[in-house]
Amino acid sequence: MRCVVPPTLDLLSALLRRSGTTAGFLALLVRATLAQTGAPMAPLRALKAEPATVARTVRTVAPPKIDGREDDAAWRGVPFVGDFQVFAPKEGGTPVFRSEARVVYDDRALYLLVRAFDPHPDSIVRRLARRDTDGPPNDQVLLFIDPFHDRRSGYEFIVNPAGVKSDYLLSDDANEDQSWDGVWDVATTVDSLGWVAEFAIPLQQLRFSEYRAPTFGLTIGRWVGRNDERSSWPQYRRSRAGLVSQLGTLIGLRDLARPASLEVTPYLLGRARNTASSGLETQPALGGDLKYQPRPTIGLSATINPDFGQIEADPAVLNLTGIEVFQAERRPFFLEGSGLLRFPLAADGSALLFYSRRIGRRPALADQFGGSDPPTETTILGAAKATARLAPTTSFFALSAVTQREEGGTRPGGGPYILEPQSYYGVLRLQHDFRAGRSGIGFMVTRVDRAGGDSLSAALVPSMAQSGAVTFQHQTADGAYQVSGWAAVSDVRGSPSAIGQLQLSNVHAFQRPDAGVSFDSTRPALRGSAEYLFAGKAGGGITRFGVSYRRISPGFDINEMGFLSKAAIQSASVTAGLNVAHAGTLAGLHYRRASATLGFGGDWLTNGLPQARGLSLDASMELPNQAQLQLNAIQQLPGAYCTTSCTRGGPALIDPPHSTVTLGVTGDPRRAIIPHVALEWDQDDYGHSTGFGPQVDITWRPRSNLDLSASVIWFDAHYGTYFYQRFGAPLADTAHYTVGHLELPSRSLTTRVNYALTTSVTVQWYAQAYLSRGTFSNIRELADPRARDYNARFRPYGDTAVANHPGGIDFRQFRSNLVARWEYRPGSTLFLVWTQGRDLEAPGTGPVRIGRDFSGLFARPPKNVVAVKLSYWLNPRRAHSSRGAPR
Repeated sequence: MRCVVPPTLDLLSALLRRSGTTAGFLALLVRATLAQTGAPMAPLRALKAEPATVARTVRTVAPPKIDGREDDAAWRGVPFVGDFQVFAPKEGGTPVFRSEARVVYDDRALYLLVRAFDPHPDSIVRRLARRDTDGPPNDQVLLFIDPFHDRRSGYEFIVNPAGVKSDYLLSDDANEDQSWDGVWDVATTVDSLGWVAEFAIPLQQLRFSEYRAPTFGLTIGRWVGRNDERSSWPQYRRSRAGLVSQLGTLIGLRDLARPASLEVTPYLLGRARNTASSGLETQPALGGDLKYQPRPTIGLSATINPDFGQIEADPAVLNLTGIEVFQAERRPFFLEGSGLLRFPLAADGSALLFYSRRIGRRPALADQFGGSDPPTETTILGAAKATARLAPTTSFFALSAVTQREEGGTRPGGGPYILEPQSYYGVLRLQHDFRAGRSGIGFMVTRVDRAGGDSLSAALVPSMAQSGAVTFQHQTADGAYQVSGWAAVSDVRGSPSAIGQLQLSNVHAFQRPDAGVSFDSTRPALRGSAEYLFAGKAGGGITRFGVSYRRISPGFDINEMGFLSKAAIQSASVTAGLNVAHAGTLAGLHYRRASATLGFGGDWLTNGLPQARGLSLDASMELPNQAQLQLNAIQQLPGAYCTTSCTRGGPALIDPPHSTVTLGVTGDPRRAIIPHVALEWDQDDYGHSTGFGPQVDITWRPRSNLDLSASVIWFDAHYGTYFYQRFGAPLADTAHYTVGHLELPSRSLTTRVNYALTTSVTVQWYAQAYLSRGTFSNIRELADPRARDYNARFRPYGDTAVANHPGGIDFRQFRSNLVARWEYRPGSTLFLVWTQGRDLEAPGTGPVRIGRDFSGLFARPPKNVVAVKLSYWLNPRRAHSSRGAPR
């Protein structure tokens, strides 16, 4: 196989400069991709499989009518898929509820019919909900298809007896991407024998590399809601690692058609909002999405002037730490296929080489110069993606985007400030798998370029940032044991003042006296590297264990395109655990499944200063009635020091032992009322800092098509030592780093309403009110920050104007989002959206008083946005639809 070498960072730089626009960049990508895929691809080497894992399909002359009935001639004489086997609540055995499946195909689609027998049809659980929001305890039929048969990627299609659809993209053997919305047909009926699901999956929605006699991976699953029996053909084993690697094999496909596919979805938007500066503002807009698949191995998509007004608002959070809060991506264009660009730099996913929310972010200088009504996001002019299979087991993914220059505020001499220069973003990912997906190597590069700024923006914002990384993974044949790792480099360039700002940020804090690095005001670039290695057991039997090491150099920075909260750090951990996937008894308590993981680890600065040492325990148990119990406990051990959040660039402060325990209970999901209660208890520095509070969630399902939920968080935190302020220049010997006591109670109420009139007409409402009031007292400055005695670490701060009147912060926020959605034809949608926001952030002290604080919040003028968005899906070669009469 010919080796495909990824472009270097300098080559990517030249490519971006040459292309200049998203369209140009995409054209170059398409040209390179088509050149690589011009020759026919060799099929994957046939894998030996047991007969019990092989299903055969036959070509049909007349496609079945997709009406949820099995009386079509297409289904007659078709062999049944092999026997279904139970995989939950136990592994192995014949299911109580029998299932049968048949598969046929023609030049346009793959058709599957699943008969789910049930002696009590009136007990079948069939809730009505919006697409992609359905889940247990519904009855469901699930299809998993791996068209490349690479045992790493594929598609998942789900339907419940009410006809509610869900679909996912599958990647890395186990990752599910819910943002993908394919255009496919399914119909269901409930009768005296149980229920039937009849699918039509258009071939143009799938990607495969061989046409004459392809082999697909296939698994068919069934969930029974009332007893949570889960069965599949072939048998899926939860005790094994991976999902796609366990799929069966579908044979019998011959001479599939391979026409090019084009999908265009233009949209028309009307929007009105009230602003503090200009009153009512209306904004009509045109935009659209395009998807082009010249062959099943290549996919291109683009968006022009995208609108994301229908997405749910981010949750409110009061951030006093100086560390950026990670927010999950919610925008459909960037979510779809995001698993292919997922490159985590931390085990919990909180550090990423590519963080798509950087594209269209809040303008970098909005807070400094944005005036009274700064923009909350940067306008995305256009974005494009390209995916391709360069060989049966080699995948390629690229993304490019352009954002416009954002202006706001007024300069003293007149004219607006430049809050964000025009920016160009590019990401490339190449992945090659072998050994049936059990081993692989990948490459990834990112780059952002900014242009059209001025001297002020150039002094504060880097002009260019790029990164590159290589990753590998190797598993045993059964996926039980694995070794994986990655290595990355970064390069950020700009004016010396912009790079100086970066060195002084909380991510790097080069000004710290014990940082082991020095601040350089003349530096025009910041460069660094990072590495990670893991080895352990991830499946097979009930035991799990692993050991890992990670290092991030002081100059490593990816925050112009990725997400990183701290550099100059190294960490190591050892974990061991049990994962019991079958029913049992523990101390007289019966359970359906249980797991527990014990970990020991530590963090150190790259100069060796300990940052954290501790033990952790994560345990969960599912009871016979499907209720859930969760326990999480963390014990910080002595000998650690706090830097980033405790002194914000000052000397390291001793971090005494602290404990956190969280207990959670979730009720039976089959009931009309489902409670969830979690209690968190914290203690730090031998009791000088404490925290306690409950979170109570209630979900009520009064009808099969209506969900109501409310979540209340009531947390009281008392910090004996919390960073207050730095007085003096950060590099001056006379700088004073002050801390204080902080009383910080927080209250929040989050409500959701999901109402489905039909499977295509739904209404959703989300609202969150958040209150927090922090009060400082006993302001002191650092004296001997490494002293073990609490009182010896600090001395009174001499400025009485500060010490006698430390003040506090009053933070209140309300966010609501009402979305009515009508999918009036496949892929075409009408949205009606109303969002409202109210904010108050000001000095304030004293306790939270819910009545007073809510009244004050709702007395604030609201920011309202009302929008109507109409999109229409066009496909000149639309797949054949054999849809039955409307039900």
